[in-house]
This record gives sequence, C-alpha cells and structure tokens, in this order.
Amino acid sequence: MGFKRGFKLFVSLFAFVVLCQSAHASKLPIEVWEYVKEQLPSSTQRFDSVVVVSPDVMYIPLYPAQTNVVNKLKVEYTYPNGKSLKDKPEIIVFNNNFVLLKLFKDKKGDYTLTSYEDFPMKVKLGVMPQDMLVPPGLKMPENLKLVLGDLVIPSKNDGNLITLSKDKTKNQTNVLMKNEFVPLAEFKNKRTYLTTANSKFMLVYDSSSKSPLYELKLSALPSKIVASNSTKFALVVYFANKNLEIIDLKNERILTQIPLDDVAKDADIDTNSNMAYVSSQNANTIYCVDLNSARLERAIRLEQSPSRLAVSSDGSSIVFVDGISGELFALKLGENTQVNPVAKVKNISKVMCDTNFIYAVSRTQNKMYVYDRNTLALVDEENLNEKPVDAIMYQGKIYILCAKEGVLEVYDSEQKKVILSTQLDKDGFYSKITLVPDQHNVIITGVNSKKFLLYDLEKMALIKKQPALIDVSNIVIMDKTPVQDL
Repeated sequence: MGFKRGFKLFVSLFAFVVLCQSAHASKLPIEVWEYVKEQLPSSTQRFDSVVVVSPDVMYIPLYPAQTNVVNKLKVEYTYPNGKSLKDKPEIIVFNNNFVLLKLFKDKKGDYTLTSYEDFPMKVKLGVMPQDMLVPPGLKMPENLKLVLGDLVIPSKNDGNLITLSKDKTKNQTNVLMKNEFVPLAEFKNKRTYLTTANSKFMLVYDSSSKSPLYELKLSALPSKIVASNSTKFALVVYFANKNLEIIDLKNERILTQIPLDDVAKDADIDTNSNMAYVSSQNANTIYCVDLNSARLERAIRLEQSPSRLAVSSDGSSIVFVDGISGELFALKLGENTQVNPVAKVKNISKVMCDTNFIYAVSRTQNKMYVYDRNTLALVDEENLNEKPVDAIMYQGKIYILCAKEGVLEVYDSEQKKVILSTQLDKDGFYSKITLVPDQHNVIITGVNSKKFLLYDLEKMALIKKQPALIDVSNIVIMDKTPVQDL
C-alpha cells in the first residue's frame, strides 16, 4: 500500500509540472507535427492539438513533464509492437517523450482509450492538453486517469441541445408536420438549420426528409447566427441576452457562453479564418470570437456605437454603422486598430466590403452607395428596386434582394452598374439570401413567404421555387460530416 501511495504521489507531482508547462499549449511541437504530417499526410491538427487523421481516427497528445532534446525525432515504442505511425497503432511514444493515444469507440459506441496496461511509464507521466475539447462520456481506463490533469469529462447530456428523438422510425408529431421544408437535390449531403421569428428552437433538416430530424433548444430567441462550415461551430446572438453562445452543430451541444458588456446587435464571419465579429451598440464594442477555438479573442473598444457590421473579404477590415448617428465607418484590423469615417447613409440595411470597395445598401433610399476602400471616396450610386434588405458578394458581383416586389438586382463591381434585374416572386416578403456551401447557388427565404427560392449565381437565373410551411428568420447550411462525439 505504501508503494502505491508513493507512486501516485510521484505521478501527481509530475502531472502538476506538466500541467504548469502545457496548460496554455494548443499546438504540437513543430518536429512532432512535421513527423505526423509526413506519415499521415491527410491529418489535421485541431485547435487543442488533437490530431484528426480521418472522421473515425483521432489521436490525443500527451505532453511530457520534460521534453528530451533529440537530434532526430523517431518512434521509440508502439502498441501493438513494431508498428509505424502509418499503421495507426493505439499507443505511440516518441524519443522526445511525447505520446499519442488513439481515440476509438468501444462495443457500446462510447469513446475510450487503450485498455492495454503494460506500456512505458512515459505514457502515465504525460498530460492531455488542458484546453482539449473532451468528448462527452469518455471512458478512461483506470491506469490512464492521471493523464486528464484538470480536465473534466462531461456526461453525454451536458450541454445537449436536442429536444426530439433522432429516431426516424418514430411518428412525427403534428408540430413537426407544420414545419415541412421540402428537400432539394442541391441539398444532398447538406444539413440545414432554421429558426423562426417567434421561437427559440432551431429546426434541423437533412436532404432526405421534409420534416425536421429534431430540434435544438437555444437559450432565448436568436437574432443572428453565423457559423463555420469547416469547424461546424456556430455563434448565436440573442435579442435580449447579454451572452453569446457557441454551439457545436456536429454534436448538438453548447460549447461555451461568452458574457458581453451589453446586448449584441449584429455579427459577421470571416470564412477564411473562422473569426467572427460581433457588435454591441450600447457597449461601444466589437468583439472578436475565434470559431476555431470557441473563444473570445479580443474586444475592440470604440468611440462609436457599432450596430450593423461586415468583415471585408480579405479579413483585414470591418465596416460598421454607428447606430446612434447612422454614419458608416471603416475599421482597419491589426495591433493598432484605426477607425475612419466613410459617409452618412440613411437606414443602411446591408453593408459589405470586398478587396477594393465598400458597399452600403439603404432600405429607405432604395440605393446602393459604393466607396473606394483606400480613399473612402464615393465612386458610384445605384438606384435599386424598393426595400433592398439583403445582399451577398460573389465573384465580382453583388446580388441585392429587394423585398417589396421580390426582385433580385445584379450589380457588376467592374462595370459599376446594375446589369440584371430579375423578378423572383411577388407573393411574400423575401428578406434573406444565403449562399449554399461549395455551390454557386443561393437560397432565398422570408418571414412570411411560405416558400423558398433557389437561384443559380453562374446562370444568374431562378431555377426552383419550393413550398415551405415554415417562415425563416435565420438559416444556416452546412456540409454533412460523419457523426463524431469529439
């Protein structure tokens, strides 16, 4: 008994040292990562340094109490014995003391680690990255529990947002039948998330059913949702809640809540970096939220009161509207942020920014104003159909949705003019235009349209009208991925 207690104390001391060294580490050492990429070229490193080899193969790194300095990194030990990293063994020990443990599912479908016990002491002396996203219900073998450090294993129900069964064999309720969203061939391998204007439930659809698979219960009525198609993390902004929420759409659970100084007004995302930007008018602040790591990275305090905003296509700037004065501003990102006034435009419903120009759409003036990003001078002013409410940029063109008559205007940024005006549908008030990931199609929805429209951006033509018994407030479209709990 004395030996066991002494051994546990010894291991705990080493774990404490490792914890102090690696609590803030989120990247593997360069030499380890280069070795992994050489052996497993398709692998990626997640924000918490978990190595994702494929949808069903992942490795958790164990950070050692002391890293050996070696001339050449090599594998010192594997289980099963004599395997290379290409063989994807359960345990890999490098000669610099770093360890990789394979994460896999047991017969019950729960994630676990190796049950093998006769491995080197270096394995027991390592500690998992302390910013690791731990899979709910992870089953830790007794001989490996110390490698958790301060990590807590969440139960399968922790943060679970699902309120209806995923079992497709069960009869759908009458409530679900009222939310029919007829699937499209273009939505194959996509998952669609919808919210309405009067409910805090997010309805989840796939391409095989016109009724929702299930619902996700949000904390309040959402005003805006932006999401990363690569990480499958979504940032939710609420109407009357000072907290932002980041949810994992892949596993339908809450990742974290981020308290703000006041209620948020708008949000946008840089799809290249997965950095989301959130404005709070009353707090005079723009918050920068990383949807790779699900963390608040920075709060930019301003003299202005930012309301509507958009990040530039190159991720270097933000344009925003002062909610008090109505003036449009450009904010240059970097270590030393710089804010410059652009113009005062009445009732801006949409603002955008590409590599060369800033675009401001006025809902009441029925115009789009175009400003040079460098000089901030007005370079064009275009008349639009009535009530322009939303727009997207795509390959040098701006597609502007005008709600009163259901018209889509196409503006060419090189020619500086509207080149096409298409009558979409006069029935209903269409208010949102959303790009389908990895396609040249957009879906056009509204809060009282009872249908949705599919528009081909390359053909510049309306290609489908589909009935929908649900009025859309927010819509998020994601590529489907194999189910993972990590």
